[in-house]
Amino acid sequence: MTKLITAYFLLLSAALCAQEQVLRLRFVDRSQLGVEGVQVENRRSGVLVKSDKTGLSILQATVGDTIRYGVNGVWKETFVSETRSFQQEMAVIIDEKLRELQEIILVKDRYKPFDVGVIPTIKGTQITTGTNAVIELSRLSGSKSTGNPRELFAKIPGLNIWESDAYGIQLGVGGRGLSPDRTTNFNTRQNGCDISADALGYPESYYTPPLEALKSIEIIRGSAALQYGTQFGGLMNFNIKDPETDTKLSLTSRVTGGFYGYLGAFHRVSGSLGRFSYQVYHQYKRAKGFREHSAFEQHQAFGQFQYRINENQAIRLEYTFMDYLTQQAGGLSDLQFEEDIRQSTRKRNWFAVRWNLLSLQYDAELRKGGVLNWRTFGMVSSRKSLGFLGKVTAADPGGLRTLILGDFKNAGTELRYLKRFVVPVGNNGIRSAFLIGGRLYRGETQAIQGNAPDGDLAQFELINPTQPENSSYDFPSLNAALFTENLFYLGKFWRLNLGFRLEHIESAAKGYFGYYVVHPVNLDTLGYYTQTSDRSSSRTIPLFGAGIHRKIGSSASLYANWTQNYRAINFSDIRITNPNFVVDSLIRDEYGFTSELGFRGLKKNFFIYDAAAFVLFYGDRIGLAPVSGSVLKKRTNIGDALHAGLELYSEFDVLKALNNESTYGFSLFVNGSYTFARYIRSDEPAFLNKYVENVSPVLLRSGIKFKAEKWSIQVQGSYTSRQFSDATNAEAPSGDAVIGIIPSYFVADMSVRWDVLPVFRIEGGVNNLTNARYFTRRAVSYPGPGIIPSDGIFGYLTLQYVFSLKK
Repeated sequence: MTKLITAYFLLLSAALCAQEQVLRLRFVDRSQLGVEGVQVENRRSGVLVKSDKTGLSILQATVGDTIRYGVNGVWKETFVSETRSFQQEMAVIIDEKLRELQEIILVKDRYKPFDVGVIPTIKGTQITTGTNAVIELSRLSGSKSTGNPRELFAKIPGLNIWESDAYGIQLGVGGRGLSPDRTTNFNTRQNGCDISADALGYPESYYTPPLEALKSIEIIRGSAALQYGTQFGGLMNFNIKDPETDTKLSLTSRVTGGFYGYLGAFHRVSGSLGRFSYQVYHQYKRAKGFREHSAFEQHQAFGQFQYRINENQAIRLEYTFMDYLTQQAGGLSDLQFEEDIRQSTRKRNWFAVRWNLLSLQYDAELRKGGVLNWRTFGMVSSRKSLGFLGKVTAADPGGLRTLILGDFKNAGTELRYLKRFVVPVGNNGIRSAFLIGGRLYRGETQAIQGNAPDGDLAQFELINPTQPENSSYDFPSLNAALFTENLFYLGKFWRLNLGFRLEHIESAAKGYFGYYVVHPVNLDTLGYYTQTSDRSSSRTIPLFGAGIHRKIGSSASLYANWTQNYRAINFSDIRITNPNFVVDSLIRDEYGFTSELGFRGLKKNFFIYDAAAFVLFYGDRIGLAPVSGSVLKKRTNIGDALHAGLELYSEFDVLKALNNESTYGFSLFVNGSYTFARYIRSDEPAFLNKYVENVSPVLLRSGIKFKAEKWSIQVQGSYTSRQFSDATNAEAPSGDAVIGIIPSYFVADMSVRWDVLPVFRIEGGVNNLTNARYFTRRAVSYPGPGIIPSDGIFGYLTLQYVFSLKK
């Protein structure tokens, strides 16, 4: 269809206009005043002009030409579709868009010398206040093929990272004392659309987009995060690179080799043809793994196709696919960890993930400063775990294995509208922005656990598919939400934001589960029984948030905000049969609030800083509690917790401070946090006034970077203080290695980059430079149970080639 339309316009152009004619565009603001300095380009001829003081620009064009205009390199497009376009002067109103573009460009330019920055206050249909950060991947050092999270989040304070996946396939990140387990406490999105298994019922992220494909990662915490959901952690949004707009065809090819048989390949094709732009990429990874029985293979593919209807409207279709299979080495006891961290006592454990995501987005700039975004998305995915789930102290006896299947289907739509306006107060009024949106989300998850055939291979088949031995559940869910965010500029220095979200959640659990009856003295199994369950819950929760911002000087600001939080119980909280723990049938949703006070700014292009203090109240926190008269643990609401802490990030470039125009840079960054988290209420006396599990009080990351125009080198160190793995704060390890101290550790990483030619780049580095022996988690289930050792020293080398066919 696109080819037919293109051919039609070409024929029409030849018939009606044999030569170029004069096109007159006048750029004006809402008051009809001319805007000077707007760049205007004819994409066919390549001629570029600028508007004069009256906003007028004159250039040669023909019917069918693509004309783009912009400010500071940010462009919009329009099209010459008929001959009468040359017969009169056309006015283009760009006041609101120009204001937004100028703010975005100003913010990006200020933080350009650094790998991180802040998100503009208003960006499209997004209002951002409080603690927020954007990681710019184009300037980031480190291994992009394996996605080392220590390097990726090195400059974001307060993040605790689980490093049981060293190849960037599944992230485990938590902030401010929240669990890092598969990033469940963040609302994870890709280009604004949900990517987790079930946004409320099972918010685990088995899929992570490849860093090689990303433009940036946005992290929003505080009151502005309320517009993205009820979670405690905030938003983590992965932004895929935009399609190339100045070339018909661009090819990027990256190949990476590393220790332990690692091979990574990434290929991307992108370009634009008139109103149509596109990109397609594929990533492949495989490795034998650091430990025995830990080999894996992964494929990822992505396609994005965008059509610009006119200069104010665009539609975008995206499809994401991932297929992942790994052999799981299982957990170790403390003694086994000390003997040999690379050993494995499980060779029959396997894990597989298949992810399919589809999204359609429509963007429009409406009259009188309104901006609209409508996104519709859906997912059909699965995860499969196979193996022996017994305690780490028990040898795998062979025979039947346990198979846990999860099939996820969900669909959602979200509509957002933002309007800039002026409140008529006094002579000048109050500049304001109003965001309103709605969301409808439907999920359907099937969770099955039963026996699978013996053997060593990845055979994900149930022996009794119609009546699995352990459990079979359907988890339907419905989520409807209305939200609004309001921003008021109070004079030149103050900014106030108010947010509200009305959340309606319906969840249910229908099926049956099996359970063991154990003798209280000799712990022998007395019997195995099944129990049916048909539970449903419906609740509507109003949530509020507010924040205030004070500008200090030209590039510093003080901010404070407060917001309510809410987290629904997820499927793993409801039912799973595991010999290491049981689930409380009366388990409840979690609730709380987050408040923060921060100060951030920068000095020219050589000094950046961001400091914040926070208090987080976490009510009815879910965790593991001991079962009286049994060695089992119970997953239940173990009490209320209070988290408080300080976060600091600062970076100083010595060479830029001495010479602002220097083409070289030598910078030192420090990222540190202190978190105090304790239980202030609990029905279990053993938990009261104890430290919250999986909270490292001290996190410190620091490094140096030397960079020139074509090359850079960075060395960084990461320190994580010790943490408890359970709410009783047991220091001595349990026999099954599920409970006990997680000792402190220090890890160093080094990376280099060299742009040999404009089209050829070499990257390399060494992760865990000192070959430190450490672990970050004690797993109660897959990929354990037991200690999950982190990888030792890992070296890699990447070759990149870029080819472009210019227009």
